[in-house]
Amino acid sequence: MQQLKSGTIIYKDEARKLFLTDDGNVDWDKVSERNEYLRPIKESLSNKHFTSEIKSWAIFLSPELQLRLLDMMLGGLCNEDSNVGVYIANTEDLEIFGQYLEPIIRDYHKIEGDVRQEHDWSIPVGEYLLNEIDSSLSDVSMRARVARNVAGWNMPSSMSLDERLRFEGAMIKVFDALPFDGTYFSMTPGHDNEMSSAEMDQMRADHFLFNDMTTDNHLTCSGIASDWPHGRGIWLSDDKTKMIWIGEEDHVRIISIMHGNDLGVVDKSLSDLLGSMEEAGVDFATHPTYGTITTCPTNMGTGKRQSVLIGFPNLSEEGTNENRLKETAKDLHLQARGLAGEHSKMDENGTSDVSPMARFGVTEAQVTKILFDGLEKLSELEQAA
Repeated sequence: MQQLKSGTIIYKDEARKLFLTDDGNVDWDKVSERNEYLRPIKESLSNKHFTSEIKSWAIFLSPELQLRLLDMMLGGLCNEDSNVGVYIANTEDLEIFGQYLEPIIRDYHKIEGDVRQEHDWSIPVGEYLLNEIDSSLSDVSMRARVARNVAGWNMPSSMSLDERLRFEGAMIKVFDALPFDGTYFSMTPGHDNEMSSAEMDQMRADHFLFNDMTTDNHLTCSGIASDWPHGRGIWLSDDKTKMIWIGEEDHVRIISIMHGNDLGVVDKSLSDLLGSMEEAGVDFATHPTYGTITTCPTNMGTGKRQSVLIGFPNLSEEGTNENRLKETAKDLHLQARGLAGEHSKMDENGTSDVSPMARFGVTEAQVTKILFDGLEKLSELEQAA
C-alpha cells in the first residue's frame, strides 16, 4: 500500500480507503502491512496490541463492525508519532471491541489485577495552599477540567454534520438552565451566536478557546475534526472562571480557570459546574469498570486533568532544557507541558503547565493531592538546582 508522508493532513474518508478492498471491505493485510512499517519508527499501543490473534478475531466480525474497528484505529495507522493510536467512536465500543481495547487501556494506565474506577469530589478548600510550598506562589494560574461524553449520542469521531448541529442545540438548552451567568459563543457558520474571527483569536489568546482542529492529522484522519467548524463552540461564564467546550475531542470539556493559591477552590468551581450540568438533565457516558468514557483512552477513569502554570528556571535551565524539567516531573508522577499545553514550548523562565499523569485508578480528590505533593517536591528540587 502507499505510505503516508509524515505531517500530511488527510480526512477520514480518504484515510479509510487506504485500508479497504475494491469492494469496500476492510483489508486486514493492508492494516498489518502498515503496522509493520510503523513499528520500527514508533510502536503505538494500537500497533502493539494488534496481534495475530486480534487480526484473526477481527476478520470474523461483521463487515459493519470491521469498518467500525478500522475507524477507531485510523489515528494510529495514519500517523508515525502516535503514542496510543485509537479513538473510541461509540459509547458501546468498550463492550463490542473489549478484546482489543481493554489491553490498550490497561497498558496505558498500568492497570494490574481487578481495578474499578471510584469517584470522590470531597476536596477540601483551604488545605492545598500553593503559597505554603513557596511564598511566591500566591497568584498562580490554576486550571481543572473534566472530559465528558453524553449517553445516547455518537462520539465526535463518528458524528454526522446533522448530529453535531443537533448536539450543539441540545447543549445550548442545558446552558440556559445553568445557575451561572454566561454566554454561548458558536463557531458554526451562520449560527445566531456565531463568533467573529477576531473574537476567536482573542479567546485563543486568553487560553479559553481550543485551536483549529484541522491542523492536527490525528483529529482529521480519525473523523474527530470532520465538518469543522460546525457544531463547535464555548460557553463562558461572565466572570470568565467557568467554561464548557463543545465538539473538541470529546462532546464537552468542562473547565474551571482561576488565579490564586488554593487548589481546592478551583476544584469546587469545577465540581459545581459539572453537578449543575447533571442537574440540568445531562446523562454522561460511563463504564462500570473504566469510569468516564472518553474518546482517547488516556482520559478514561476520572476524565480529570488539573494543572498549574509555574516557572522552573533552574530545572529547565532558563527554558533551554525542557527535557530535564519534563523528566524530573515524570519521576514525581507529573507531566510538564509548555505554556499553551501539549506540543507547546516553555518560555525563558521555564514556565510550565504541570499536572498529574494519573487519570484512572485514582479519585478526583487524589488527583488534587498528587498535584500538590508533586509540586512540593518539584519546588524543593528547583531550589536545590
